[in-house]
Amino acid sequence: MRAAVRGEKNPIALKFEEYLRERRYCSHLSPETIRGYSAVFSLFLKVMPEISVFEDLTPEMLVQFFERIETRERIVGRNTIKTGVKNSTVKTQWSKLHVFFVWLEAKRLIKSNPLKSIKPPTPCYEDPRALEDKDIHRMYSAITLHSRNSLLLRRDLMMVSLLLYTGLRKNEFISLHVRDVDLDKREIVVRAESSKSRNRRVLKIHPTLALHLKDYFKERNSRSLKTEKLIIANRGDCGLTSEGLKHWVNTLIQKSGVRFHLHRFRHTFACKLAEADVHPFKIQKMMGHTSLVMTMKYVRSMRTENMEEDIQRITI
Repeated sequence: MRAAVRGEKNPIALKFEEYLRERRYCSHLSPETIRGYSAVFSLFLKVMPEISVFEDLTPEMLVQFFERIETRERIVGRNTIKTGVKNSTVKTQWSKLHVFFVWLEAKRLIKSNPLKSIKPPTPCYEDPRALEDKDIHRMYSAITLHSRNSLLLRRDLMMVSLLLYTGLRKNEFISLHVRDVDLDKREIVVRAESSKSRNRRVLKIHPTLALHLKDYFKERNSRSLKTEKLIIANRGDCGLTSEGLKHWVNTLIQKSGVRFHLHRFRHTFACKLAEADVHPFKIQKMMGHTSLVMTMKYVRSMRTENMEEDIQRITI
């Protein structure tokens, strides 16, 4: 193992930057996906500082990486020390490093992919990803009871409905413009530039969402707000930012008592469609997935205890 010269950038890190440029401008991956790759690689270099040249990328060193990830102590929340990681987290790290190593192998910078002989874990998703109806009602009630003014009341009700009835990704959600919503046609356009798959799609508007959108637009117009962004910030005539959305989620958790993350709305959308016997290919199109396999991962939250009707359909 040869250490890099002081002041000289890690050659593997330099190649990773080249790899990201290729993925960004040739594969047209979304900024959110690029951030995911960067976060995993940054963690890899942080946990394995001794890796400085391509020859260091061996199966033994990768096993050591996953061992350190599993055994290291880290502080979460309010000074809580935690060890260990979920199988799903390890699988994500394995997958993102794997594609980079495949790229290095294709460029003949390494002899072989060090993860080729290392099998990733199979995540067991026992936690319910979809929201329960009672949790959704608690969110609506919390917004109705605790909103500071009529504009935020109508905005927040619209936001919850928009997430529930469209299954939008975070970036798609905060990137929506007023012009993307056509209440006459009952359509919402998800522009290609804001979509992870880089594909434009049009979603029909559910009656409940239409009602909340109408109330929200009426309140917006009464205040003569001019921002092109659909979702306004708490203060000022401007759109809600990523940080503002994070604050909104934390505030709603506190007020409703429902612990959730934004992506659970997307799981809920997929599961509700599946429970209504919507064809999987239709769900795939509405979710904006390029693969049906990815769509199937979202409906894993469906519970067998809710399938009594399906059992009753059996005839012998």
